[in-house]
Amino acid sequence: MSANITEKNFASRNRKSQREFRKRQLIDATIDCIDKLGISQTTLARIAERAGISQGNVVFYFHSKDELLEQTLHFLNDEHTSNWQKALADAGPDPWSRLQALIKASFAPQVFNRKKISVWYAFWGESRSRPKYMRVCGASDRAFSDTILKLCQAIESRDGSGLSPQTAAQSIEGMIDGMWQSFLLGSPGFKRAQAISTIFELLGNIFPQSPRIEA
Repeated sequence: MSANITEKNFASRNRKSQREFRKRQLIDATIDCIDKLGISQTTLARIAERAGISQGNVVFYFHSKDELLEQTLHFLNDEHTSNWQKALADAGPDPWSRLQALIKASFAPQVFNRKKISVWYAFWGESRSRPKYMRVCGASDRAFSDTILKLCQAIESRDGSGLSPQTAAQSIEGMIDGMWQSFLLGSPGFKRAQAISTIFELLGNIFPQSPRIEA
Protein backbone atom coordinates (compact mmCIF):
# COMPACT_ATOMS: atom_id res chain seq x y z
CA MET A 1 0.00 0.00 0.00
CA SER A 2 1.28 3.49 -0.83
CA ALA A 3 3.35 4.74 2.07
CA ASN A 4 1.88 7.22 4.52
CA ILE A 5 -1.59 7.33 2.95
CA THR A 6 -4.57 7.10 5.27
CA GLU A 7 -8.25 7.91 5.00
CA LYS A 8 -7.51 11.24 6.71
CA ASN A 9 -4.95 12.44 4.16
CA PHE A 10 -6.39 10.55 1.17
CA ALA A 11 -7.92 13.64 -0.47
CA SER A 12 -4.61 15.53 -0.42
CA ARG A 13 -2.68 12.85 -2.33
CA ASN A 14 -2.22 12.65 -6.08
CA ARG A 15 -4.53 10.52 -8.18
CA LYS A 16 -2.05 7.72 -8.75
CA SER A 17 -1.38 7.34 -5.03
CA GLN A 18 -5.09 7.42 -4.28
CA ARG A 19 -5.70 4.67 -6.83
CA GLU A 20 -2.92 2.46 -5.47
CA PHE A 21 -4.17 2.94 -1.92
CA ARG A 22 -7.78 2.15 -2.78
CA LYS A 23 -6.95 -0.90 -4.90
CA ARG A 24 -4.73 -2.39 -2.19
CA GLN A 25 -7.41 -1.61 0.41
CA LEU A 26 -9.97 -3.52 -1.66
CA ILE A 27 -7.64 -6.46 -2.25
CA ASP A 28 -7.03 -6.69 1.50
CA ALA A 29 -10.79 -6.59 2.10
CA THR A 30 -11.27 -9.33 -0.50
CA ILE A 31 -8.69 -11.53 1.23
CA ASP A 32 -10.53 -11.04 4.53
CA CYS A 33 -13.88 -11.91 2.96
CA ILE A 34 -12.61 -15.04 1.18
CA ASP A 35 -10.97 -16.21 4.40
CA LYS A 36 -14.19 -15.83 6.37
CA LEU A 37 -16.84 -16.58 3.74
CA GLY A 38 -15.26 -18.45 0.84
CA ILE A 39 -15.18 -17.27 -2.76
CA SER A 40 -18.82 -17.98 -3.61
CA GLN A 41 -20.12 -15.92 -0.67
CA THR A 42 -17.71 -13.05 -1.26
CA THR A 43 -19.68 -10.26 -2.93
CA LEU A 44 -18.87 -6.71 -3.95
CA ALA A 45 -21.27 -5.48 -1.27
CA ARG A 46 -19.47 -7.43 1.44
CA ILE A 47 -16.07 -6.32 0.18
CA ALA A 48 -17.24 -2.70 0.21
CA GLU A 49 -18.58 -3.10 3.74
CA ARG A 50 -15.32 -4.65 4.88
CA ALA A 51 -13.29 -1.84 3.28
CA GLY A 52 -15.59 0.83 4.67
CA ILE A 53 -16.41 2.40 1.30
CA SER A 54 -19.39 2.40 -1.06
CA GLN A 55 -20.03 -0.40 -3.53
CA GLY A 56 -19.87 2.21 -6.28
CA ASN A 57 -16.27 2.88 -5.29
CA VAL A 58 -15.46 -0.80 -5.61
CA VAL A 59 -16.87 -0.88 -9.14
CA PHE A 60 -14.92 2.28 -10.01
CA TYR A 61 -11.61 0.56 -9.28
CA PHE A 62 -12.59 -3.01 -10.24
CA HIS A 63 -15.39 -3.33 -12.75
CA SER A 64 -16.63 -6.69 -11.50
CA LYS A 65 -16.21 -9.28 -8.78
CA ASP A 66 -14.34 -11.50 -11.24
CA GLU A 67 -11.80 -8.77 -11.96
CA LEU A 68 -11.26 -8.09 -8.26
CA LEU A 69 -10.83 -11.80 -7.51
CA GLU A 70 -8.35 -12.20 -10.34
CA GLN A 71 -6.32 -9.20 -9.19
CA THR A 72 -6.36 -10.54 -5.63
CA LEU A 73 -4.94 -13.83 -6.88
CA HIS A 74 -2.26 -11.96 -8.85
CA PHE A 75 -1.38 -10.00 -5.70
CA LEU A 76 -0.96 -13.18 -3.65
CA ASN A 77 1.03 -14.83 -6.41
CA ASP A 78 3.35 -11.84 -6.85
CA GLU A 79 3.85 -11.59 -3.09
CA HIS A 80 4.74 -15.27 -2.80
CA THR A 81 7.02 -15.28 -5.85
CA SER A 82 8.91 -12.12 -4.91
CA ASN A 83 9.36 -13.51 -1.39
CA TRP A 84 11.17 -16.69 -2.44
CA GLN A 85 13.04 -15.05 -5.32
CA LYS A 86 14.44 -12.41 -2.97
CA ALA A 87 15.49 -15.16 -0.55
CA LEU A 88 17.41 -16.87 -3.38
CA ALA A 89 19.10 -13.65 -4.40
CA ASP A 90 20.15 -12.93 -0.82
CA ALA A 91 21.49 -16.46 -0.35
CA GLY A 92 24.22 -16.13 -2.98
CA PRO A 93 25.35 -18.69 -5.57
CA ASP A 94 25.77 -21.83 -3.43
CA PRO A 95 22.90 -24.24 -4.26
CA TRP A 96 22.83 -25.77 -0.77
CA SER A 97 22.43 -22.34 0.82
CA ARG A 98 19.87 -21.36 -1.80
CA LEU A 99 17.75 -24.44 -1.16
CA GLN A 100 17.71 -23.75 2.57
CA ALA A 101 16.79 -20.12 1.93
CA LEU A 102 13.98 -21.19 -0.38
CA ILE A 103 12.54 -23.47 2.28
CA LYS A 104 12.75 -20.79 4.96
CA ALA A 105 11.07 -18.30 2.61
CA SER A 106 8.17 -20.72 2.15
CA PHE A 107 7.36 -20.21 5.83
CA ALA A 108 7.97 -16.46 6.06
CA PRO A 109 5.19 -14.77 8.09
CA GLN A 110 3.98 -12.59 5.22
CA VAL A 111 3.02 -15.66 3.16
CA PHE A 112 2.78 -18.42 5.76
CA ASN A 113 -0.14 -17.34 7.91
CA ARG A 114 -3.55 -18.86 8.39
CA LYS A 115 -5.45 -16.21 6.44
CA LYS A 116 -3.23 -16.22 3.35
CA ILE A 117 -3.07 -20.03 3.23
CA SER A 118 -6.86 -20.22 3.57
CA VAL A 119 -7.30 -17.90 0.61
CA TRP A 120 -4.70 -19.76 -1.48
CA TYR A 121 -6.60 -23.02 -0.92
CA ALA A 122 -9.85 -21.29 -1.90
CA PHE A 123 -8.34 -20.20 -5.23
CA TRP A 124 -6.74 -23.59 -5.85
CA GLY A 125 -10.13 -25.18 -5.26
CA GLU A 126 -11.65 -22.95 -7.94
CA SER A 127 -8.81 -23.27 -10.44
CA ARG A 128 -10.08 -26.44 -12.15
CA SER A 129 -13.23 -24.64 -13.29
CA ARG A 130 -11.64 -21.21 -13.86
CA PRO A 131 -8.90 -21.25 -16.52
CA LYS A 132 -7.60 -17.81 -15.48
CA TYR A 133 -6.93 -19.06 -11.96
CA MET A 134 -5.29 -22.19 -13.33
CA ARG A 135 -2.93 -20.13 -15.51
CA VAL A 136 -1.83 -17.96 -12.60
CA CYS A 137 -1.48 -20.80 -10.08
CA GLY A 138 0.05 -23.15 -12.65
CA ALA A 139 2.75 -20.73 -13.79
CA SER A 140 3.71 -19.94 -10.20
CA ASP A 141 3.81 -23.60 -9.20
CA ARG A 142 5.94 -24.54 -12.20
CA ALA A 143 8.49 -21.83 -11.51
CA PHE A 144 8.78 -22.90 -7.88
CA SER A 145 9.03 -26.60 -8.81
CA ASP A 146 11.63 -25.96 -11.51
CA THR A 147 13.75 -23.96 -9.08
CA ILE A 148 13.74 -26.72 -6.47
CA LEU A 149 14.61 -29.30 -9.12
CA LYS A 150 17.55 -27.27 -10.46
CA LEU A 151 18.90 -26.78 -6.95
CA CYS A 152 18.60 -30.51 -6.22
CA GLN A 153 20.40 -31.30 -9.47
CA ALA A 154 23.23 -28.93 -8.59
CA ILE A 155 23.59 -30.35 -5.07
CA GLU A 156 23.44 -33.95 -6.29
CA SER A 157 26.15 -33.34 -8.89
CA ARG A 158 28.44 -31.83 -6.23
CA ASP A 159 27.67 -33.79 -3.04
CA GLY A 160 25.76 -36.84 -4.18
CA SER A 161 22.28 -37.79 -3.04
CA GLY A 162 20.31 -40.68 -1.67
CA LEU A 163 17.56 -39.97 -4.19
CA SER A 164 17.38 -38.85 -7.80
CA PRO A 165 17.07 -35.06 -8.16
CA GLN A 166 13.52 -35.47 -9.47
CA THR A 167 12.42 -37.57 -6.48
CA ALA A 168 14.25 -35.30 -4.06
CA ALA A 169 12.56 -32.19 -5.49
CA GLN A 170 9.12 -33.81 -5.41
CA SER A 171 9.67 -34.94 -1.81
CA ILE A 172 10.74 -31.47 -0.67
CA GLU A 173 7.90 -29.70 -2.43
CA GLY A 174 5.40 -32.28 -1.19
CA MET A 175 6.61 -31.74 2.36
CA ILE A 176 6.24 -27.97 2.03
CA ASP A 177 2.68 -28.40 0.74
CA GLY A 178 1.92 -30.80 3.56
CA MET A 179 3.19 -28.35 6.17
CA TRP A 180 1.00 -25.61 4.71
CA GLN A 181 -2.00 -27.90 4.95
CA SER A 182 -1.15 -28.97 8.49
CA PHE A 183 -0.80 -25.34 9.54
CA LEU A 184 -4.24 -24.55 8.14
CA LEU A 185 -6.14 -27.66 9.20
CA GLY A 186 -4.12 -29.14 12.06
CA SER A 187 -4.35 -28.56 15.77
CA PRO A 188 -3.39 -25.16 17.23
CA GLY A 189 0.22 -24.62 18.19
CA PHE A 190 1.85 -25.57 14.89
CA LYS A 191 4.94 -23.36 14.58
CA ARG A 192 6.93 -22.11 11.58
CA ALA A 193 10.17 -23.26 13.20
CA GLN A 194 8.73 -26.75 13.54
CA ALA A 195 7.90 -26.88 9.83
CA ILE A 196 11.36 -25.67 8.79
CA SER A 197 13.09 -28.08 11.17
CA THR A 198 11.08 -31.02 9.81
CA ILE A 199 11.99 -30.25 6.20
CA PHE A 200 15.63 -29.66 7.08
CA GLU A 201 15.66 -33.12 8.66
CA LEU A 202 14.40 -34.46 5.34
CA LEU A 203 17.17 -32.59 3.51
CA GLY A 204 19.78 -34.14 5.76
CA ASN A 205 18.58 -37.59 4.78
CA ILE A 206 18.35 -36.83 1.07
CA PHE A 207 21.78 -35.17 0.93
CA PRO A 208 23.80 -36.79 3.72
CA GLN A 209 27.13 -35.63 2.30
CA SER A 210 26.14 -31.95 2.23
CA PRO A 211 27.10 -29.67 5.11
CA ARG A 212 25.11 -30.06 8.29
CA ILE A 213 22.29 -27.58 8.63
CA GLU A 214 20.55 -25.95 11.56
CA ALA A 215 16.93 -24.80 11.37
